[in-house]
Amino acid sequence: MAQDTSSAQTVLPAKTGVWTYRGTGTVNTYWIETPGGGVVVIDVQRDLVHAAQALAAVKAVGKPVRAILITHAHPDHYTGLGLFRKAFPGVPVYSSKATADAVRYDTYGANAGTQADAPDITPREFVVPGITFDGDTTLQIDGLTIIARELGAGEAPATTAYYLPSTRELFPGDAILNRLHGPLREAHTGEWLGILDRIEAMYPNVAIVHPGHGASGPKEPMFDDERLYLRTCRAIAAEEIARGGFTDAAKAATVRRINARFPYTNPTGIKDIVSDSVDGLFREFSQPSSTPLP
Repeated sequence: MAQDTSSAQTVLPAKTGVWTYRGTGTVNTYWIETPGGGVVVIDVQRDLVHAAQALAAVKAVGKPVRAILITHAHPDHYTGLGLFRKAFPGVPVYSSKATADAVRYDTYGANAGTQADAPDITPREFVVPGITFDGDTTLQIDGLTIIARELGAGEAPATTAYYLPSTRELFPGDAILNRLHGPLREAHTGEWLGILDRIEAMYPNVAIVHPGHGASGPKEPMFDDERLYLRTCRAIAAEEIARGGFTDAAKAATVRRINARFPYTNPTGIKDIVSDSVDGLFREFSQPSSTPLP
């Protein structure tokens, strides 16, 4: 990894690892080795089976987990917290207050929905992050500096990006999905595009991006690819709404065109992600100030 040379202070470069799995449902669990001899884990998988496999990969590093960071309150990123806390008793779990509250109160029904869909591999009770922050903060964990910035509503109701200034690595959660279908069900694609612009402004020196789903790599073309996906899906939906209105036929046409344009993998537990996303786009464009005109 490239090292930040903007400071005269010598900083040991971090070493980042990842565990994921191929195919539908793929989601990333990252760990960062710290100067103090431990690791910091970011996100902990969607179910107990895959969380156990990610935990085994983290244990294989042979270093204690000093902290766990959660990017946002979608279950594929926090369901494994209980397993990790059992393996590393007392490990602090960090998130924004908005994310912790969404997990604690099941604000969006994600916990209940996951338990209903996959009861055999979902915990009965979800562990809630215990150390929260509002907005922006800088974390000092075992000699490692991590800058946290709250991104607001986009792919999720709230998302935190974590940045390592020593190595110029960015962990933006699901604000970036590297050439995978993005869940647009939150109906905030306009705000999501704004988030991408703000991330680029906040972190002009990013060298490596570690997305919530998909392979890590340089900032470009990853950011431009995400913008292209969002803009194209929005444009297709707008064209079909202007042509046929908010009808099932217009939705079906939008789904067909998006699938034809982007033959991507579904990285979520949603059965038909493109259809689900089109429902979100139609809800977003049904607002009076956003309705496409014929």
